[in-house]
Amino acid sequence: MESMRWDYDVIVVGAGPGGATAARVCARFGLKTLVIEKEKFPRYKACGGCLSLKTVHLLDFDLRPVIENTILGAKFSYCLKDSFFIESKEPIAYMVMRDRFDQILKEKALEEGARILEGEKVVQVQETEKGVEVELANGERFYSHYLIGADGAESIVARSVSLSPHVNDGNGIAIQSEIPLDASIPFPEKELTFVHLDFGQIPNGYGWVFPKKERLSIGIGGMFRETKKMNPWKYLNDFFKNLAYVPEGKVERMKGHLLPSFYDERQKVSQGRVLLVGDAAHLMDPLQGEGIYYAIRSGMLAAEAMIKSREKGILPFHPYQQAVEFHISANLKWALSFSRFVFRFTRLAYRTLKSYPELSNLYLQVLEGRETYQGFVASVKERIKDMMKGRLSDRIRKAMARA
Repeated sequence: MESMRWDYDVIVVGAGPGGATAARVCARFGLKTLVIEKEKFPRYKACGGCLSLKTVHLLDFDLRPVIENTILGAKFSYCLKDSFFIESKEPIAYMVMRDRFDQILKEKALEEGARILEGEKVVQVQETEKGVEVELANGERFYSHYLIGADGAESIVARSVSLSPHVNDGNGIAIQSEIPLDASIPFPEKELTFVHLDFGQIPNGYGWVFPKKERLSIGIGGMFRETKKMNPWKYLNDFFKNLAYVPEGKVERMKGHLLPSFYDERQKVSQGRVLLVGDAAHLMDPLQGEGIYYAIRSGMLAAEAMIKSREKGILPFHPYQQAVEFHISANLKWALSFSRFVFRFTRLAYRTLKSYPELSNLYLQVLEGRETYQGFVASVKERIKDMMKGRLSDRIRKAMARA
C-alpha cells in the first residue's frame, strides 16, 4: 500500500445519519471525503424515526421539509392499561421517515463537497501504518489517510479491524411495521400528536406507537438476551392484537433489525486511523433505544478528531476516544445501569413514574439535553424510596445501588 496513492483524506463507510454528518463536517473543513454506501438512496429504513429536541439542536439546517409530525406529549401504559399522559405546550420531538431524513443528510454532505458512491458494498478494510485500504465487493480498492465506520450494528469496518465488541448482551432486537393512517383506522384524534410507550409486555424493552403524516409506525424493541428461546415476532403480533384500532390485514412491511446497545463506559470506538460512529460503535441509549442522536453526535466528534489530526499531525483515535467518553459515554453509563433496574422491576418503575409527574417532565429535559441521566436517576431513586416509605427489599436495594 505504501507505493499507492491516497485517493482521499477520509473514507466514510455508511451514509446513515452518523456517516453523512461526519462526511459533511469533514468536507466543510477541506478534507477530501468519500462516502461508500451499500444501498441506493432514498431507501426504506426500519426505524421509529423519532427525533429528540437535542438531535434537532445539533443540526444547523432547516428540517421542516422532512418533518412528518410534531409531538406535543407522550402516553405511557402498562400492558396497554393504567395509562397516563404528559403534555407540553412546546414540541418535545419530531417524527421523520428515515428514507427522506437520511436523503436530506446525504444532500447536505454533497453540498459541502463530499463524494458519495452508492450501491457499492465494502467487504474488507485494512489499516497499515500509513493509511487505510478499503475493498469493495466488485474488487475495486480505495486508499485514504483515515476511515470512519458508520455501517451499522453488523459493521464490516468494526470486524475488519477487530473493534467488534465481545459481549453476550450487546445487541437487542427491534421489529417494526407501518400501518396506513386512513379513515379505516379509528386512531384517537387526541393522540395524533402523542408518542405511545407501553411497558410490561416486552421483556427488557417496550412497545411503541409513533403517529406520522400518513401512517403509524408500530413496533417493539428489547434486549432479548436469549433470542433462540424467545420469539420477538410473537411479542409484536400480540402487541398488534391488543391495539384496538389496528384491523386485521392492515399490517405492512414488518421488518426487524439489531439494537446495538451501549454496554460499557470505556468501550473501544477507535483504533489508529479508524473511528466508529453510531450503531457501529454501539452508541445507542440502552433505556429507550434512541440511536439517531448518538449517531449524529459521534459523527461530529469523529470529524472534529479528523480535523485535529490533520492540524496537529497526530492520529485521531485518542482524541476521538476521549471525546466520546466525555460527551456520550459519561451520560449513557447512567442510562445503562438504570435500564437494568427498570427492566428488572418494570412495574415498580412504572408506578413511580405515574405517581410523580415531575419525573416525566425531568425525563423530557433529558431528551432535550437540559438534564443528564445521572440527575434523572438520582431523582427516581429518591421518589422510589419515598413511595415505598423506605421499606425496600434487599433485592430492590441492591439493584438501586447499581443504578
